[in-house]
Amino acid sequence: MIELTLPTETDKKTHELVADELRRLIVTGELAVGERLPPEDELNQLFGIARTTLREALRVLESQGLIEVRRGRGGGPVVTQPDLAPARTALAVAFQLERATVGDLTEVRMMIEPSAAGKLAHRHSPADLEALSTAIEAAHIAAEASDTSAFGEAAARMHETLIERSANPALAIISRLLHELVSRYYEDRAAATSQRMMRRAVRSYRALVDYIEDGDVIGATEHWRSQMTFTSRRTSNKAPITLPA
Repeated sequence: MIELTLPTETDKKTHELVADELRRLIVTGELAVGERLPPEDELNQLFGIARTTLREALRVLESQGLIEVRRGRGGGPVVTQPDLAPARTALAVAFQLERATVGDLTEVRMMIEPSAAGKLAHRHSPADLEALSTAIEAAHIAAEASDTSAFGEAAARMHETLIERSANPALAIISRLLHELVSRYYEDRAAATSQRMMRRAVRSYRALVDYIEDGDVIGATEHWRSQMTFTSRRTSNKAPITLPA
């Protein structure tokens, strides 16, 4: 049985307070993703509110991507994982409005990714190594086929996997927010590269996994910093950031 408590002194409207309390239950895990909220009648009774007030609160949560109100028999509000797509687009547009460049994006990523590599070298699981190996295999296949488009996707995925596997949820979210821009970056880079350079990148990816598997924190950190620096030097860092078509 969930416990619901609304503050007594506040300037917020009742439906906002109800939305706040339900949001608290979701973000603390008391209501898990995929779980149905209690029936309307039960929530109305627990909060001591009218049906219309509850529905206003549910609309707030639905607009924030925290619930999905399913129709039909067995339907009702179900807890969902927020969709980051609107935030990704908003971030990319904000970068453009601020006249941010490819170099600016690279600088931010250089602050994050080498540390993630070192963190993985310090602590990793067999599943982490397998995920990295899967990403590298995709890059290897693309390189051997001299498929620049597929290699660009695989390169972006390699960088994203590194961050996602660093066991830092905040970094994982940042990675997902930057997904469109990072993918565009590596697609553009790959389009202008040779098979020889793609093969070089694959060797570098495998060397990183060796450092991680050996637990060499400094080696993994510095190797990935060097890899990103090498790629950056072969890119027009003054080019403005653009949204994918």
